[in-house]
Amino acid sequence: MKLSELAGIIGAKLVMPDGYSQGDDNVVTAVAPIEVAKDGEVTFVSNPEYTKYLSRTNATAVIVKEPHESCKTPMLIHDNPYFAFAKTAHLFYRPHRGPRGVSDQAFIASDATIGDDVTVYPHVFIGSRAKIGNQVVLMPGVSIGDDVEIGDNTIIYSNVVVYYECKIGSHCIIHAGSIIGADGFGYAVGEGEIVKIPQVGNVVLGDHVELGAMCSIDRAAMGSTLIKSGSKLDNKVQVGHNVEVGENCMLSAFVGLAGSCKLGNWVIMGGHSGVNGHIDVCDGAKIGAMTGVVKGIEEPGEYIGFPAVKARDWRRQQVHFKKLSTHEDRIKALEDQ
Repeated sequence: MKLSELAGIIGAKLVMPDGYSQGDDNVVTAVAPIEVAKDGEVTFVSNPEYTKYLSRTNATAVIVKEPHESCKTPMLIHDNPYFAFAKTAHLFYRPHRGPRGVSDQAFIASDATIGDDVTVYPHVFIGSRAKIGNQVVLMPGVSIGDDVEIGDNTIIYSNVVVYYECKIGSHCIIHAGSIIGADGFGYAVGEGEIVKIPQVGNVVLGDHVELGAMCSIDRAAMGSTLIKSGSKLDNKVQVGHNVEVGENCMLSAFVGLAGSCKLGNWVIMGGHSGVNGHIDVCDGAKIGAMTGVVKGIEEPGEYIGFPAVKARDWRRQQVHFKKLSTHEDRIKALEDQ
């Protein structure tokens, strides 16, 4: 791809360094880190720590926020270099899907519907009345239950289990070992007995959702557990029954969402953080790592701590916490007086 063409696709301005003798139509074929990028590759700088490499990179072009005099190679100027680099990487990367076709070692129910240009590896199970869209890839060991629906261009990696009646949108990626639609943790406790509450709902994933390895998305007790379009979940995220995750949320590893909580759109949660059941988190909230949200959040912004408080309040509390022994001594001295 020519540089001028790439600039147009990602919405960047092509700037040539002083004295650069070549034209703006150099061909690029790949992306690479700035430290090791070579001729024919595109790289980027978004962290100031990496500007030191601009003067010596061998890349054909560098995506940056603003021109740098030290850079001796063509620059693609973009307000968000990291985002622009991600879009660039998609132009040169194609996910592995293996040979097209359906293995004769897969089990497919006679009344299942299989779309066009599908890849089904050996030892895949597809249940009765399942509907598999076009260009779907099912890796070895995938189990698709009865009445499951999977949209076009979705990739499901090895040993994923999708329970009966769940629905997965188009262009989704589900990584190895994830479980979609297992029973939610629903029980009623009486005198001397624990009674299981039947979990008769399902799970619905929107389009362009990605689940990391070994995520667990519980089916609803009634209705649907929802993960809306564009949301991304890291490895080992637990989503309880009847949870609603809004659009374009990002949940880091080991996040736990208790039953019936609701996340708005564009919510970000750091690793090991969690949300209590039956509470709402508003659009645009940012939950820090290891934070426990035990009551609803109504204002966007950063939240940290257990229980979660606004980040600025938490930082102020930490300063006072470090001074507790000093405060104690001063209080004792005042009491003596």
